[in-house]
Amino acid sequence: MEYQFSPIRFDNRGYIRDSVFSILRNAILDGKLEPGQRLVERNIADQLRISRTPVREAIRQLQYERLVTYIPRKGVVVSGFSKDDIEEIQLIRTTLEALSCSIAAVKISNKELDYLTSIINQISDECEKGNNGKLSSLNKKFHECIWKAADSPHLYYFINTLCEYVNKFTHLTYTKPGRIEEVVLEHNEIIDALQKHDGSAAYEAMKKHAEKSGEIFLKMAYADKKH
Repeated sequence: MEYQFSPIRFDNRGYIRDSVFSILRNAILDGKLEPGQRLVERNIADQLRISRTPVREAIRQLQYERLVTYIPRKGVVVSGFSKDDIEEIQLIRTTLEALSCSIAAVKISNKELDYLTSIINQISDECEKGNNGKLSSLNKKFHECIWKAADSPHLYYFINTLCEYVNKFTHLTYTKPGRIEEVVLEHNEIIDALQKHDGSAAYEAMKKHAEKSGEIFLKMAYADKKH
């Protein structure tokens, strides 16, 4: 059965466009809109109970991010991700996160360091309880604190955009036996470098963590698949 959107109501046209974009983008990344599925402006507008203009603008932005593709005589369809796409995204994400972490090492406050430590403790507690449902959100909070500590708005924007993709992919890695415990150790290595305000060590610790996460996901997701 084709995914149905719930109606929304907004007063500001620009806000509508951004919201529609987020709704469609999340539906694609969550797998609610599957690769090859058509996006029909009129149908989406009717379901959301809005005009077609913000839907058209949102779809144009999705094309810019390569989440959808226009196919002659068929229309706009969801693109999907190949293994090469994911490897490229992971490579860029790793480079930018490592850079952000190295910058944060110089600027991070004691309050932010305490916050990172508290998140690690929460992850350990949830792991002991066997409650993996909160791990993705806790992991995002950990990384986001570091991005903000770097105090680089442009870098934050690029990393945040990429990690919206990555978070959808790498949640699978938490199901690998022992991976959560590894994440805690890797996060502690990152915190240790940040506490020492060692930019080089922080860069390497984050690089190691991001690369490991990407490698595990690719092995799990494509173990029995070809490119």
